[in-house]
Amino acid sequence: MPSPVRPAGLDLGFSGYGNNDIWTDGLPTCPLSGVGMSANQVYREDGTPCSAHEYEDRSIHFCLDRENQTYLYAVFDGHDGAKAAYFASQRLPAELSFEQITPKSSKEKVREVFATAFHAVEEAFLESIDHCIAERTQLLDKIPEDMPQVEAARKFPETLERLQELEKQIRCGTTAVVALIHGGVLYVGNLGDSRALLCKKDKCGVLKVKQLSRDHTTSSHEELQRLAALGLHRHKIEGVRLGNHEVTRCIGNYFLKGGYKEFDILSPASTEPVISTPHIDVVPIDDSCSFLLLMSDGLFKSYQEATGSDQVNKEIAQMVVEQFVDQATLTSVAQTVVDKVVRLHHDLFLTRQNNLSGRDDITLVIRNFSFSGARSPAAAAALPASPSSAPQAPVADNLETASSDEEGTTEAASASDAGVSDQTSLQSSSNASIFHTSSTESSDLHRPSLNPLQLDEDGRIDSYVSFTPYYQALKEARQNDVITESQMQFYL
Repeated sequence: MPSPVRPAGLDLGFSGYGNNDIWTDGLPTCPLSGVGMSANQVYREDGTPCSAHEYEDRSIHFCLDRENQTYLYAVFDGHDGAKAAYFASQRLPAELSFEQITPKSSKEKVREVFATAFHAVEEAFLESIDHCIAERTQLLDKIPEDMPQVEAARKFPETLERLQELEKQIRCGTTAVVALIHGGVLYVGNLGDSRALLCKKDKCGVLKVKQLSRDHTTSSHEELQRLAALGLHRHKIEGVRLGNHEVTRCIGNYFLKGGYKEFDILSPASTEPVISTPHIDVVPIDDSCSFLLLMSDGLFKSYQEATGSDQVNKEIAQMVVEQFVDQATLTSVAQTVVDKVVRLHHDLFLTRQNNLSGRDDITLVIRNFSFSGARSPAAAAALPASPSSAPQAPVADNLETASSDEEGTTEAASASDAGVSDQTSLQSSSNASIFHTSSTESSDLHRPSLNPLQLDEDGRIDSYVSFTPYYQALKEARQNDVITESQMQFYL
């Protein structure tokens, strides 16, 4: 099995990996997928970009077996460094390759291999830091247990410095949301609070969003029940941050697992409270499946903070649908959605309507199944102008747990109210209509932006946008000190 261990000295930053040093470079990427991302940001009054830490998310979108249509997608949201997220992004494809899954594998066998892969990655990662744990134990023995920290820093400065370096590596961990496609079946597993959303059409052609993952945090009712069964007090741990995050399931983070007795809040547990057992959902892929979204919590939490919405899943899916029409590639779709959320979040900071100080890393992976909005540039250029009106069908929201056999969705409107027909539309909150079909891919899309431009007698385009309201709002914002004089240059 190829080793997932990164060669020494290879950069782990946002700028990317050394292509010659990654074994997964030999795996073909899936052409039906796209990725968008944005590094974390600390907001500054002068607008200068500033990150709190390196980019800690990682993602994959591979074709493991083209002949048998086996694909693998994942988002890993690292914490306390990118090491665990990078390790998982390299090791997981190895655990699911090399004939562990064959065309003859039953659904039960694939599910078993899929679940085992999470534990295998966890064990391999903890083994990779065994030497750090052992060295830390040896160094701690050199410092008297009852010695005050100030005195220890004076007498053992080099030892404490080395301990800090070791503890950073030992504390490193990652969430995981993983999707495996094999034999026409979608397998989704997750640890932590990264999410998987499946957008499907119902019998009337209305798009519905179903969350296939579960949020494993100290705010989750099910996780709090699990922790209480281990002897922890629910009222003490509910909503509490475990280090710098709230996740109760992850890969890595030894301190919250083998070393959990060192934490007063976790020490009463009868066994390790933070685990690597994934939640798994299995969904047959049929014509109703439109597209799949995998995302780190930075996306939906930033959107929720920026908008105050209680229908985050639905509205993010709506944004994706809109960009399917406007963008030529799936990567452009994903990146545009990420950029929009980033801008919404930063705009809220600029208006000073919230005490926002920054946001986390954001990653979004899109896998298209049958949504007909995705078009090549050549096809899009030939699209006719949009009709003056078209029936509208909303995106309904479904946040039911993935273990349920019944979808039990609540539609935003009935099929008759939405005017659903062979060609359906989705309406965004900004009243910008977009159009897609619920039938075949050969159906036409319509984009008003592709109308031929009319020139005047001098060969110039007549103005069709008035910027007067914009400049008036900008002037008022400056007068009210919403933006500073130095920031004006960014808006002119």
